[in-house]
Amino acid sequence: MYKVVWDIETRGIRLISYTSEEALGIIPRPVFWEELDLLRLRDFGWSFSNAKEPLMWACNKQYFYNGELMFEAKDANVYDDAKLIFQPDKESPIVLEPVDVNEMLSRNKDFMFLLESEAIEFIRDTYLQYMTANQSSKKVAANQLDYDILLERAEKKHKRKMALIKEDCDSFDIIPLDTANAEDKRIYQTSKIDKFLASFSGGKDSQVVLDLCTRAIPSTDFEVIYSDTGYELPSSLSLYEDVKKYYTNLFPDLKFSIAKNHESVLNYWDKIGTPSDTHRWCCSVMKTAPLYRMLKIEGTNKQAKVLAFEGTRAEESTRRSKYERIGKGVKHNQVINARPILEWNTAEIFLYLFKYNLPINEAYRAGKPRVGCLICPFSSEWDDMIVNKKFPNELKPFLTRIEQIAIDRNIPNKEEYVKGHKWKLRASGKFMNTKTSIAFTSSNNSLTAKVVGAQESFFTWIRTLGDSQFSSTPSGVIGEFRYKQTIYGFEIVYDKSNKSNYTITFNNIGDTTLIGLIKRVVYKTAYCIQCEACEVECPTGALSVYPIVKIDSTKCIHCLKCLTFHNKGCIVADSISMPQTNKEKLTGISGYGTFGLREEWLDAYFRNKNDFWSENYLGKKQIPSLKAWLFHAGISDSKGNITPLGELLSGLYQSMSHLVWEVIWTNLSYSSPLVKWFIRNVNFDTKYSKSLLLGFYDEQYAEGHTTFKYSLDALYNTLNSSPIGSIFEQKVSVSKTEDLRKSHNSISEGGIIYSLFRYAEHHYIKSFRVQDIYESESFTGLFSEFGTDKDVFEKNLRSFSTNSDILTADLTMGLDHITLNEDYDSLKALKLITTP
Repeated sequence: MYKVVWDIETRGIRLISYTSEEALGIIPRPVFWEELDLLRLRDFGWSFSNAKEPLMWACNKQYFYNGELMFEAKDANVYDDAKLIFQPDKESPIVLEPVDVNEMLSRNKDFMFLLESEAIEFIRDTYLQYMTANQSSKKVAANQLDYDILLERAEKKHKRKMALIKEDCDSFDIIPLDTANAEDKRIYQTSKIDKFLASFSGGKDSQVVLDLCTRAIPSTDFEVIYSDTGYELPSSLSLYEDVKKYYTNLFPDLKFSIAKNHESVLNYWDKIGTPSDTHRWCCSVMKTAPLYRMLKIEGTNKQAKVLAFEGTRAEESTRRSKYERIGKGVKHNQVINARPILEWNTAEIFLYLFKYNLPINEAYRAGKPRVGCLICPFSSEWDDMIVNKKFPNELKPFLTRIEQIAIDRNIPNKEEYVKGHKWKLRASGKFMNTKTSIAFTSSNNSLTAKVVGAQESFFTWIRTLGDSQFSSTPSGVIGEFRYKQTIYGFEIVYDKSNKSNYTITFNNIGDTTLIGLIKRVVYKTAYCIQCEACEVECPTGALSVYPIVKIDSTKCIHCLKCLTFHNKGCIVADSISMPQTNKEKLTGISGYGTFGLREEWLDAYFRNKNDFWSENYLGKKQIPSLKAWLFHAGISDSKGNITPLGELLSGLYQSMSHLVWEVIWTNLSYSSPLVKWFIRNVNFDTKYSKSLLLGFYDEQYAEGHTTFKYSLDALYNTLNSSPIGSIFEQKVSVSKTEDLRKSHNSISEGGIIYSLFRYAEHHYIKSFRVQDIYESESFTGLFSEFGTDKDVFEKNLRSFSTNSDILTADLTMGLDHITLNEDYDSLKALKLITTP
């Protein structure tokens, strides 16, 4: 929240509230003697005591003393020690004196007082708002009023956020949220909370939040739950016990609990695969699911509505910097996340710990910037080095497993595979020893799934869509189920030798949304291992997955949350199922060579489209590449002749170049095998690199590595040499080797309209839902192409629906239907919207 400068007199830091050239660009963390010992600094002749107080400060891996950079640590990994690179004038050994913590705290006390007071007020105010909602709900029930429903109706009517406030005369009123904030009205929450929770992870941030909670709200009104993931650092486990002892002495009625999955994490590695940067299943399965499963309402299986005070901070990542201070349904529908220290920085966190003499996790003292798990695909090589130094016995089972994977896969450089985090580049279950598989085929409004090795009963999971009935036949089962108001039939034919293997066919299925939901039901049937992750999404308590899957039909409201909470509706299926392809390699990409669709090439083509192929400056290998790109972009046909769309785009290019490139990217997402592959394999807000994408390809295809590698160069060239990468943010550089695919929210009206009509043409429909675009199983549509936020999309839809007859969007009263004008196709729609 505040800026930080060095304080030479205390050998510490000082908070300031004004802009200064002395302010540090990177917030420093304290460095203790344990970390310096781990770096073997004494071997270089440096002297320091084993003091409780910090001895130095670090910004990333640069170490400062008295505000001066002394040395930098490099090249650390799970096998190798860090190398120290001393500054040219700092090579002579010195004696390090501890930070004068008491004086440092004295000089920062006013700023810390303001920080603490604001956080405590936030916690207390949030608690009181929701406690009031709890009390009001009892009165409301007696009066047959439901403020939740009234508020929802008001927001639909006025099409803006509304707030429930209490007037001076003690009556309640519903007014616009911005008005309530402007007039400083006390806003009352309408959501009834069953439990208040202080999330504790063993890290410094959750430790501060817990302490603030004990100062803000009664200890009888909240509880503390620690999730033991099976990856926990020994220092985190011991800190939990210390913290529990400390606070139960102060507040004997404060409840502490440990949540843990019923199965060990290494068993899940065997069943789900190693966690990867694509499949980060461990947080959901080992941390959040056991925690919220523990918070079910006593005497029922119903998920409690929880308000969790958590230690999330904006400084930690780009994604978290966009978080709101109160988030509803962020990770789980039944949970509200309140973040009291969202804007605090690392220095302020440690100042708080020092001020109240709270215990500090030993992992911080050893040099870990953040305390997490023993091993993680998102940890740094620096973290791996510290963990292997401090906790080798606990790390060994995981490290041994990864080393064995390298041996089993005949990785040529096992050491580089492990220490370079190459093991995290897993996109599918190609190397998993699983006997389960699914192959989908569709034709003439029917969907067929060939299932091998189903783990659960299809007849259990189909209940999530609606009521069902079935009867046996000589070869299997025939049945039907209700989805909304329509009855759909299905037939199962079992393998003669094994009923876990069968073919199931659904008839008269034309609704793309329903097709996606049926696939999710089949995925859950085939791959479910009772990991518990989907159970905590059920709001009514109808679903129970352990030790066997059960669905109480009397409680199930067919909300579909257990199907839509994750890709494919199942964490296991998403992690280990193989991409469905009968091909040994990705075909249709060799024509690109290594050249992309460059902006200057397209400009030159449009300026001289009639004679371009006979009069151009391109090399012999560049011409076929450009022809391949233009063909897949819909600008030219297979013979190189310009199409009607190409003629339209050439006329628009000088005045609407970004729209032209939006149309190109949309068409490539349907017609280019390379772009389609990219869209399917790189999620938004996800980092990617060439090596990662090559790893994905090798997991999915047995052949064609070299051709794909060349084509990947062509894709990168397109992203780097056109607005697609920079303006549309499909390739935003974050390091020398890594890029980020981000959401494009500045898309033009023409780009949205064209994308909608192309989506409709691809699926042979004219009417669909907004949700179809955002849950597309086929990776088609605006969100798959550009990642445009839903609220931005809906705002544009309302404008189109009001100001033109090109489409109708019904977005009121919970509806989200889009109907396109039958008289237009994508080309006609684009002409209409670009004609003055």
